[in-house]
Amino acid sequence: MARKPRIRRFFAGALILIILSGCASTPPNENGDHETNIEANAPDSETPSDTKADGDVFFTFVDDTEREIVLPESPKRIVVLSPQLLDLLYAVDGTAVARATASGGSVPKEAENLEDVGGITTVNTEKLVALNPDLVIGSTSFHRDLADILDASGIPLALFTLSTYEDLKEKALLMGKLAGTESSAEEQLAALDQKINEWVEQLPAENGPTFIMLNVAPSSVSVQRSNTVGLEVAEMLRMSNVAEEMEASDSRPTTAPFSLEKIAELDPEFVFILIHGAQEDGLNKIEAELSSQPAWQSLRAVKEERMFVLPSDLLLSNPGFRLHESVEYLAKLVYPESFGNGE
Repeated sequence: MARKPRIRRFFAGALILIILSGCASTPPNENGDHETNIEANAPDSETPSDTKADGDVFFTFVDDTEREIVLPESPKRIVVLSPQLLDLLYAVDGTAVARATASGGSVPKEAENLEDVGGITTVNTEKLVALNPDLVIGSTSFHRDLADILDASGIPLALFTLSTYEDLKEKALLMGKLAGTESSAEEQLAALDQKINEWVEQLPAENGPTFIMLNVAPSSVSVQRSNTVGLEVAEMLRMSNVAEEMEASDSRPTTAPFSLEKIAELDPEFVFILIHGAQEDGLNKIEAELSSQPAWQSLRAVKEERMFVLPSDLLLSNPGFRLHESVEYLAKLVYPESFGNGE
């Protein structure tokens, strides 16, 4: 059964106090990833960090792979291997000394000239270690294999997932702690929550339409089931994901295997497509493998021209503090009578 969407007011001030107190840990999230548990042992406000008592540390937390990260001092040489996490760090006025590159990903202007340690999936480990960072931040999807190398060199590695709104809230507060800009992170999250609620409050009173969201990758097509930013935005807009009842993939429980017959049976009112990789390649794959199929042409969403390719930067990758733009884009697409056609 589909979850009833709900938008909660985000009490940022309360949350940051909970995080800094280190008195609670967060349970696993819906997709089974362990949420980041944070325990901060910051020095007393009257005691400078360079005169901390023996045994005191700046920050201790647990990343999304359940690795405990202990930072004796405030990190000054951070390397970020994920474009989304780099953007989030700079959004709360943090800085890094190096980054990995990714095709199609945007880079904060202030980070454009940072040292390059290779591609997001092809990190130059020798160069990374030679930089002597006091913290490396990476993605749970791409950088687990760096753990042994960095552990052997005594370099802390924190791996995170950044998919949902809850992920964004949690990681923004964490980045704020690392950068010493907790108040900036808190204020921006509160402003983002208000912007999202302004869109949600304008929705029609009745439940929204049904939909399905497809991933089109160079080698495959799959169906999104749960725990993605695109699905979460759709649920904020009171839409119902018909794929929730589909059987999960063995390797990735957040997705379901693509079945045109099953989709035709569910017959959603909207079909949304997210392209992984080059846009042109994805459009060619849609034309060759989907549009040419009679069953595809029989879908209500296709016949009534409610099949849309969505922008990946807003609804595939987590857009960080631009999440309200994701809500705005989909709201105008789904409810043109309320919000206009988005043109």
